[in-house]
Amino acid sequence: MKHYKFNLKNKKEWLLSPTREVNVDIETIYSFNNSFGIERKWIILDNHNSIKKIKRLLLPDKMIMLTSFLTSDDCDIKNYLIYIDFGKYSKKNDIIEFFDLELDIIIKRDMAFNIEDMDELIKEFKKGNITSHDFYSVLIESTRLINSFQKYKNPINSLMTEINKESIEWLIDLG
Repeated sequence: MKHYKFNLKNKKEWLLSPTREVNVDIETIYSFNNSFGIERKWIILDNHNSIKKIKRLLLPDKMIMLTSFLTSDDCDIKNYLIYIDFGKYSKKNDIIEFFDLELDIIIKRDMAFNIEDMDELIKEFKKGNITSHDFYSVLIESTRLINSFQKYKNPINSLMTEINKESIEWLIDLG
């Protein structure tokens, strides 16, 4: 499981995953109603090195973090529009932490979407790394969000209605 820490005052993003620890500077921070947009350059890692820029929308009042990527044309994730991580937040002053609980939804540029890593969510739950409350909360929230995609005819309309039009427009504008 991944653990993110965003220091809004010092403009730093820290990520700890089973395979790496990353500390990186945030270039720009935006404030939307009850959310924060962060924008930064990609750093060279073990994969996905054709990514140039990353944007994240932090939603401390919800169970999701949204990410978009500016990539080169030969990138294996070039058709991703928004990557949704499900997890839980904690916020104290200018520090926002996000604990990724493994379940993801990938919205593609053609408005199709995939549910990813359900097996990882279940595995971590069975190991005792995810509480029953968090496990069932993620399942309920993901189901509600997918139903919303159908209700509003596509995922972007849904996110603009459910979250905030301005923040979603910012997230998907990678120009």
